[in-house]
Amino acid sequence: MITVPTGELTGVLADVLPFVFPDPDLPALNCVRIEWDGDMLHALATDRYRIAWSTWHPDDDPDIESQDDLFTTWGGADDPWTATITLDDAKELVKVFKLPAKEQRVPLTVDFTNGQVTVRRDRDTGYTALRLDIPDQLAEFPDVRKLLTDSDRVEPVAGLAFNAKFLADFGKVRPRAPMQLSFTGATRLTHVAIGKRFTGAIMPVNEGQEAA
Repeated sequence: MITVPTGELTGVLADVLPFVFPDPDLPALNCVRIEWDGDMLHALATDRYRIAWSTWHPDDDPDIESQDDLFTTWGGADDPWTATITLDDAKELVKVFKLPAKEQRVPLTVDFTNGQVTVRRDRDTGYTALRLDIPDQLAEFPDVRKLLTDSDRVEPVAGLAFNAKFLADFGKVRPRAPMQLSFTGATRLTHVAIGKRFTGAIMPVNEGQEAA
């Protein structure tokens, strides 16, 4: 079991939700990959044209100070685990546990066992006790890290076109720093970084395609 601030769990998920493939007929992409690597929590999504990867570390400086930080040990000693949850389940998790901005440090516990993710909020947080059990979809989620690594060489470009709606979704990521674009060529992923905890990518529009 790991302990995560409410705003960080809902935040990493909300960061990647706009980049999930919307059609449930393609379950390997209509999902969010959640990972605990022993040190950090990761949320990943892709719709084939874009990649989103948001992370949280227990030592990250909070956006706001809270007394919860004085009495809570963030993170945990869980062995690494990976789960894939549907887009609908990810949206429901964010909706159920989201709190006002001043309450973003209220602790949640996250556990992965017996093929399901369990998120809990205890009554002693001052809020109604909640529990949500979400099944692991066991989907064959793409290796988005490899996709990013395979196109990590920066190259100069004279100009690129992007689907405007697809590009605008990066504006929905928590604005913790200016958005930086790194171009890797006219036909390869353009990398997107927003602070140290969000990495993404977007494919340029090919010649002859509608640039929206």
